Amino acid sequence: MLLDDLVSVIETLKERMRAHGATLRANEIRTRTALIDPLLTALGWDVSDPALVTPEYTVGEGRADYALHGAESIPAAIVEAKRLGHALNDDERMQMLNYANARGVRYAAVTDGDVWEFYEVFKQAPLEDRRLLSLRVANTPAHELALKLLLLWRPNVASGQPVAANEPVHSMASSLSSSVPQPQEELTAPVNVASAGAGWVNLSDFVPIPGDASPAAMRFTNGNEYAVNNWNQVVRHTIAWLGFRALLTELNTPVSSSNKRYIVHTKAMHPTGKPYAKSIVVEGTPFVFEGNISSRSCVSNAKKLLQHCGVSPDTVQLQIGQ
Repeated sequence: MLLDDLVSVIETLKERMRAHGATLRANEIRTRTALIDPLLTALGWDVSDPALVTPEYTVGEGRADYALHGAESIPAAIVEAKRLGHALNDDERMQMLNYANARGVRYAAVTDGDVWEFYEVFKQAPLEDRRLLSLRVANTPAHELALKLLLLWRPNVASGQPVAANEPVHSMASSLSSSVPQPQEELTAPVNVASAGAGWVNLSDFVPIPGDASPAAMRFTNGNEYAVNNWNQVVRHTIAWLGFRALLTELNTPVSSSNKRYIVHTKAMHPTGKPYAKSIVVEGTPFVFEGNISSRSCVSNAKKLLQHCGVSPDTVQLQIGQ
């Protein structure tokens, strides 16, 4: 599969999530058929070929949705599928890894069709350090996703020692040409921010003064940095980051700033029934937030969202005055 074909599949999946997100979030089988099966097939794992993929594979005391077969009798990896938007927790992740370990499977992935996580099963380390890949289809440029997803490419996984492709691998490099346009702004696209020296302040310590320019960037606890072009993006990036990590879900929203106003909801409406004055949809998530707020409220709302999801604002930073 050439990278330009993979990019085309990714663009199709993005459109399906935008157009049919509600029905996909309601059903795992629909998610598998519309989102997961096409991407696995694009990566060389033809889900209709029993020599490559076994559905409903027994692992330990449980069952994986997919077993991906290499040259050995033991699968090269297993994949656990969830419905789109499922809020995966660490207990579920560990259960999946324990099942794989009991069957002798080296690698395990979990996905809801949007979020994809890939783990090294036998590594003796905390869960976070066993994660080889974590990405979100909806919020990442297709050409960037294509490179990252090569970690799950069939010859790579089947080798038993998959290598991340931060640059195009030789056998596929010709399909990634300089003609692929770079987006001027992505919702939560990481940027290479010059983070040395002064300029970074903890979100918990920062209170903007009216008239201040917005921060240049925002850095989260896992080290991801995102460009900030206006104050609303402080809230927008916070919602997207929490949603990516399944910390902010439809089950723990709406989140209120007062008894009359919501910070974020799945509907553009406050508790009083009054519609948002400025509705901002966070692409790739079911969430929408009120954008008609001051710079101080943007920072305050970001803090409240983090605390609501159990993340300390001390672990998030803003780059000021750059």
